[in-house]
Amino acid sequence: MSVHLTARNVSRRYGVSTVVNGVSLDLEPGKITALLGGSGAGKSTLLRLFAGLEPLDEGEIRLGDQMLSAPGKTVPAEKRRIGLIFQDFALFPHLTAAQNVAFGLKSRGKAAARTIAAEWLARLGLTGRADAYPHELSGGEQQRVAIARALAPEPAAILMDEPFSGLDPALRGSVRDTALAAIREAGIPALLVTHDPTEALESSDAIAILQGGRLLQQGLARDVYLKPDSAAIAAALGPVSRISGPDMPAGLTGQAVPAGSELVVRPEGVVQDETSPVRATVVTSQLTGPLCRLLLDCAGQELVALVPRMTAPKAGAEIGIRLDPALTFIFQSADS
Repeated sequence: MSVHLTARNVSRRYGVSTVVNGVSLDLEPGKITALLGGSGAGKSTLLRLFAGLEPLDEGEIRLGDQMLSAPGKTVPAEKRRIGLIFQDFALFPHLTAAQNVAFGLKSRGKAAARTIAAEWLARLGLTGRADAYPHELSGGEQQRVAIARALAPEPAAILMDEPFSGLDPALRGSVRDTALAAIREAGIPALLVTHDPTEALESSDAIAILQGGRLLQQGLARDVYLKPDSAAIAAALGPVSRISGPDMPAGLTGQAVPAGSELVVRPEGVVQDETSPVRATVVTSQLTGPLCRLLLDCAGQELVALVPRMTAPKAGAEIGIRLDPALTFIFQSADS
C-alpha cells in the first residue's frame, strides 16, 4: 500500500547559513511533485534531506507513520526504501543494462532478479539493449536504465534531481514522458527537482516553488500557474511583463490599479485585438516555433506577447492589444 512522504517544518543549516528554512511538503502517492527554484534555492538540499543523505536541524520527515528524520535521528538512506535518480545516471560501467537493473534485487535471488530486470527494461522500451554496457548506450537509454534500476526494487517513493537536464533536447521530451509514465504507474510519491518551469508544468501533477530556502507556494500545477500568490511566484513559472501602477498605460487593464501595486502579465496573456482602443508598436517580431515573440511598446511601457505565427505582425506595425484576465495579475509592489 502506497503512503505519503512528508516533510514538516524542516530546516538545514551550514554554520550561520540556513539553506532549507521551515519547509513543509506533502508528496502524494501516484503523483509527481515538481520542486522548482533557481540556483541556490535549496532544492537539492531538500531532496537530500528526504533521501537521508543529510541530517535535519529542525522538523521531521515521515514515510507514512514511519519517522525517517528528526534532529538527532536519521534513518540511513539504504534503509529508507526510497529510489534516487540523478542527472549523471550513476550506472556501473562494468555491468550490462540488465545487470545494473538487477543490482538492487540480490535479496530476490538470481532468477527472480533477472526476470524483474527484464520486465522493467521491457516496460521502458529497452529489451533489445539488455546486454549493452553503459558506454554502448545513448544518453536517453542510460537514463531509462537508471530509472528502471530505481523502480525495480519497488521503492516506497522516488526522488529525482534534474534527471533529464543532461539529455539532448530532441530526446528529452520522449525520454521524460516514458520515464514519468512508469513512475506514475508505480503509484508512489515522486519528487522531481528542476530549475526549468516548462519541465515542471509539463511533467508534474503538483508544483512547489522554493526560493532562498523557503517554500513560497505549493499546489496543483494549474492552480500555481493561474493563481500565483506573488509576482515572484508568477515569474518563477515563466517570463512575465511587470508594470508599476503609476506607469500603467491608459485603458490597458480595464480596471483601476491600486496605488503601490504592479501589474504582472504572462506573454500569452497579451492578446492581439484590432478592435481594442489600446495601441502598441511592435519593436521586434521573432519566430520561436509555432509562435512569434513580440516585443511591444505600449505608451512607453515594454510588454512581451506570444502570438500565432500565421497572424504575427512585423516589426514597426501598430496593433491593438488587450489582456487576458486569467493570465494577468495585480500584486502589491515589493517596495510598497
